[in-house]
Amino acid sequence: MKTIVLSVIALAFLSSCNTTPTTALQAVQNVKGTAVYGDSVKNDNVIEITALQTAMVGESKKDIKIKGQVKEVCKSKGCWMIMDLGDGKEIRVTFKDYKIFVPKDLTGKEVILDGFAYTDTTSIETLRHYAKDGGKTAAEIAAITTPKEQLAYEAKGVVVIN
Repeated sequence: MKTIVLSVIALAFLSSCNTTPTTALQAVQNVKGTAVYGDSVKNDNVIEITALQTAMVGESKKDIKIKGQVKEVCKSKGCWMIMDLGDGKEIRVTFKDYKIFVPKDLTGKEVILDGFAYTDTTSIETLRHYAKDGGKTAAEIAAITTPKEQLAYEAKGVVVIN
């Protein structure tokens, strides 16, 4: 009986040492970059920012990762960014729970963001606040007289890739 049990254990051990490779799912890696602000960003399903408007057709809010170039950063604290959507349109990026601040010299850098895009109507008061943070003149700020409906983005993670 002892010999049978030992034989079964040996056979089980040898069969588990199969030398043929098995197909396994590869773990998704984090995006590699020069800096990370907020949460790390997984390197999967990232779209170019110029494709965001198309991805948002028929949706008011969508979890999505985007890649693009920073056009402007809040000059006060680094608490928001502006990115170019193409066709002369821009998107304002804010940060989850106001907990992320990016360097004020991030302008011109390419980034990957993880968060969600949504359609937003920004009030006159908020637009004026953004203009002030962006270093606009008093006359430029006073000229803001209507709310603005636009695509916006809230990021929980930012990776600078160049």
